[in-house]
Amino acid sequence: MNKLLTKYLQSVCTPVEFHKLMEWMVRPENEPVISSLMKPGWEKCMDEDVEDQANPELWNKIRKAVEENEKSITRRRLAIYTWLTRAAAVLILGLILSNLVFIRKASTPELQAQMQTMTVPNGARTNFTLPDGSKVWLNSGSTLTWSSGFATNRLLELEGEAYFEVVKSGIPFFVNTSLGQVEVTGTAFNVKSLSGEQKFETTVEEGSVNVFCNFVPKIAGLKSGQQARLVDGHWELSRVETEIFTSWKDGKIIFRKDYLPDVARRLERWYHVSIELDDDPRLQEIHYTGTLEMESFSEVLELLKVTASINYTYNDKTRVIKITHR
Repeated sequence: MNKLLTKYLQSVCTPVEFHKLMEWMVRPENEPVISSLMKPGWEKCMDEDVEDQANPELWNKIRKAVEENEKSITRRRLAIYTWLTRAAAVLILGLILSNLVFIRKASTPELQAQMQTMTVPNGARTNFTLPDGSKVWLNSGSTLTWSSGFATNRLLELEGEAYFEVVKSGIPFFVNTSLGQVEVTGTAFNVKSLSGEQKFETTVEEGSVNVFCNFVPKIAGLKSGQQARLVDGHWELSRVETEIFTSWKDGKIIFRKDYLPDVARRLERWYHVSIELDDDPRLQEIHYTGTLEMESFSEVLELLKVTASINYTYNDKTRVIKITHR
């Protein structure tokens, strides 16, 4: 195969050889062999000046074919084949260059620390373990990003909501969001950061955390059973029933006198639907207390309807649920 590759790069392989080589090169399992075959030749090119070498025999064939009869079917096939081999040679040079860059830089920290991202669409939830052993539950409509070198640099980027059980370590654990940052060394806590709603809150179930914000000079220190919310440019600290804010990871939604607009937003993300409230101001005063677990969305709508003075309609074309006061 090395001999065939050499003929290919010199544009002297036959059509049969060309197709045989192409079929071999596109197989993923042959990538290591391709790299090993190309590396010596590329390194030789890097170590010495290489002058362009023409192939007189091939060039004469092409010129003769064009001059004799451009309309000949045989000559056309030759011209097309020559163009393909030259175009493929350009592609192979790009592949060689890519392999060289990878070979020379694969050992650098920049490539070793590749970013990894986990995104959960609305209507779904997931949980997984980070490289340092810490556990994460990611709520619907959320994205979490971290470096492949996370075990030595425990830094995460979050948009949405996540619950963390952090393994204790001498390396600080940071959760960055567009609205604030949380720092811990080993604890269990929930972070919700919704940039579209300008909402940021952290709830600690175990241990303690420090919460920062770029436009709030004060640092909020939280311990088990406490929550920090960003309200009008300052931290609002309170003691809360943590299960209300963390039960989503167990497949439950708990409401404690939550008003309908907030209920609707949570249901949108949970069930991946669109909900519109009528302009009637009475809808803003409706609130709910209860727990949802494993109910279908139609069942939830019926529960909302029987516990408050509302009606709802569903538009098949727009896939929007409209809630009105009755």
